[in-house]
Amino acid sequence: MIEELLRLKARAKKEKGQMAVFFIDDNLAINKKRLKGLLREMIAAGATLPWVAQISANLLADEELVDLIADAGGKWIFIGMESIDPANMADVNKTFSKPANYQAVLDGLARRNIYAITSFIFGMDNDTVGVADRTVDEIESWAPGLPVFGQLTPFPATPLYDRLYKSGRLQRPKHWLDFAPFVMAHDPLKMTIDEAKVETFDAWSRSYSPERNWEAIDAIRNAPIDVRISHLVSRLFFRGIYFPQMNKRAWLKLLYDNRRSIVSLTREGLKTWRKARKTRKMDSGRMTQFESEPITDRK
Repeated sequence: MIEELLRLKARAKKEKGQMAVFFIDDNLAINKKRLKGLLREMIAAGATLPWVAQISANLLADEELVDLIADAGGKWIFIGMESIDPANMADVNKTFSKPANYQAVLDGLARRNIYAITSFIFGMDNDTVGVADRTVDEIESWAPGLPVFGQLTPFPATPLYDRLYKSGRLQRPKHWLDFAPFVMAHDPLKMTIDEAKVETFDAWSRSYSPERNWEAIDAIRNAPIDVRISHLVSRLFFRGIYFPQMNKRAWLKLLYDNRRSIVSLTREGLKTWRKARKTRKMDSGRMTQFESEPITDRK
């Protein structure tokens, strides 16, 4: 794998482009010793590229591991948080992930300019109307990331599907043959299908509004400019998971609505670029002057 990463890095340099990697693994850090060894190999070989991976929140409490992730080029970590309700976590057999620890984990990543793609599920048995606001309120108290929201989906041949089928709660037993995005296939226990749909809409609307985008970028104002630009661009694209952005008009509206963030980062980016260019010219001038001086004058 090290050789493959080096080839990708060399290709990016040759083509003067950008290269990023997504490690396809349900939990890249399930064996922390193995992952730490791999990351050290990547660092030693210079096989460091921007990369994304999926890692459980509980494993990211390891400071050494997070340091290695940062040094090896990690930029985004996908974390299946599912819910901020411990009872819901128990229902999906994820008691190893503690909602009370989420903030510390995300703050630890953000200190190293690593950010999280966090996924949440609505329509679980303990969810009630208002779950979107409760969840987003909590998310907004954390280091900014890219939250995504879905609904509990019973797939065939799973214990969840069998339980819902036997209890008569499945409204569309063959929902996969009639795909309806963000519409539940069964009756939630403590709210209706329509209410779950509204909760999902509210969560996406709040999380990716122009106001929230501005707040998220402002929250990481001390991060390098390239990190903040990447974060904003990612937020604009992630919004499209839920809200259609399939034509020029939709994108123009999106850019106009987010003009405050875009203009602010553009101005700062240009200022940083001009300053860097000026510094390079000055350094180049000093080097030229040094090389042109007679050897006898160099003391």
